Amino acid sequence: MRRFALLGLALLLPACSGFSTFFSNTHWFADPHRPLGDSENMRRVRGQDVSVPQLLPEPGNVWPGPIPAQPTLEQLMREEGQEMQRAPVPGQPQPPPAPPGQRPPRRGSSTPPGSVEPGLAPLPNLPPVPAPNLPSTAAPHGHTYQTPTGQVTGSPGPGGYETLTTPKGEPGGIAVPNGNGTTTLIMPDGRVLTVPSPK
Repeated sequence: MRRFALLGLALLLPACSGFSTFFSNTHWFADPHRPLGDSENMRRVRGQDVSVPQLLPEPGNVWPGPIPAQPTLEQLMREEGQEMQRAPVPGQPQPPPAPPGQRPPRRGSSTPPGSVEPGLAPLPNLPPVPAPNLPSTAAPHGHTYQTPTGQVTGSPGPGGYETLTTPKGEPGGIAVPNGNGTTTLIMPDGRVLTVPSPK
């Protein structure tokens, strides 16, 4: 009976999925999990002889020619001047020819261009409009700031700040408004004070 049980177990083992995997991986003639391929590197890994074609130089001259010389700024300006002379804008008056030996004035980036629309007459030269006579306004007055050492007088400066004069008459400090109801005073001796802004 034991013989039949042992034979039955031996026949049931191939039905298990793990047995077939174990058997095919360990007792088979070829490995089913080996990498596939027939490239030069794969043949070298397998130990096969690999014939590599010899690397030969390219026929002829494969190097590019010399780099063309870059134009100088003088050449570029000359070409630009020739193009401007060759292509006059229709409807524009031509500038008078320059006297011999004198170069014509160059148009800069801040020079306004003339009209480039065809068929329009050039703008007439109008005399400048005089400025209207406005009543002169009084110079804005400064503020007086209270400091622990006494009153400091400020006079308006160019950048939104005031220049200070100490009670002793020493100029050189500045007053910078902070925008929150206070003003920072930088005194001539280097002290920095924050005081309430005068109203």
